[in-house]
Amino acid sequence: MKVSFINFLDPKDHKYFLLTGGEHVLKQDAVKKIVENLKIKGFSEKVSISQDELDSIQEITSRNIGGSLFQENLIIHIKHTSGKFPEKIKSFIEDGHIFKSSNIALIIESSIEKTPVSGTWIKNFDSFGLIINCSKLKVMEEKIWLKRQLDFLPKDLLPVFGGLIFQNNEANLLGQKNEVALLKLLFLSKDSIDESKTDHIIFGSGISAFELEDLLIQRNFKKVLKTISYMRKQDRQSSAPIIWIISKVINACLESLKAKDKKSALIKSGVWSSKISLYLDLIKRAKPEEFLKLNEEILKIDLINKGLMKANTWGQIDSLVLKLQDATALQT
Repeated sequence: MKVSFINFLDPKDHKYFLLTGGEHVLKQDAVKKIVENLKIKGFSEKVSISQDELDSIQEITSRNIGGSLFQENLIIHIKHTSGKFPEKIKSFIEDGHIFKSSNIALIIESSIEKTPVSGTWIKNFDSFGLIINCSKLKVMEEKIWLKRQLDFLPKDLLPVFGGLIFQNNEANLLGQKNEVALLKLLFLSKDSIDESKTDHIIFGSGISAFELEDLLIQRNFKKVLKTISYMRKQDRQSSAPIIWIISKVINACLESLKAKDKKSALIKSGVWSSKISLYLDLIKRAKPEEFLKLNEEILKIDLINKGLMKANTWGQIDSLVLKLQDATALQT
């Protein structure tokens, strides 16, 4: 059975999944939803197999297929990241033994953009499993996806934040996901305040979001670190909106660096006209790949806040500021 990601709402009773397409964020979402559903059904163990480890598929399957009183229900997660769809995976699926197992679930995450329409292996998978297309979303599909991510917001605020995040990160699902994650931290925090739900965030320390943004784009990183240290002491729950502001600056810079018309890209990202020249000066000697790495750091901090990684959030924020300083350093 084939389905597009936007129509993939529930794994239901499926145990075998093939994810195709190049939109990595959609694949992550799908895998998370699938694994959570399988765990509810008693699949407590998971083994990941990379493209370089495909020789181990048959061995792992043979060792676990059929099950025993002492074996756990197993999820096999195969990752194909580049090139043509591997013949070893095709043979494995054509063999069909995997589909007769009651205690093995299968997730194949592939980089192929289009799902083949012919071949025994794909017909087998179409008959027994679910094929999910995770290709780039159309504009309306992207808006639907973002709306689903923002289901924690009050209905009256959904159009405001949905519109702002989409405007700043159109066709950039990772950027949208980062901003949604930070917004969620802010809204679901026990100590969140209503006034902090706009760009006019006033921290418990009395410092506004605009002041912190100004310090960042003026390259006053020493004062940024001192300000964050002060905010940390005054209001230990303020880390989420701080990350939100730094993330907005980084995302705006990244979009501008990728664009031919850097000024227009900044305006599209919601940067005020009075700050355009400061942003342009900030990224004058920067490279897009440096800001992509900074975006990944934002995602890492989000994982730390969720308890999925062990590290000190405030230490990571300081580190992010220093990395932003390095990425935008003026060379002599």
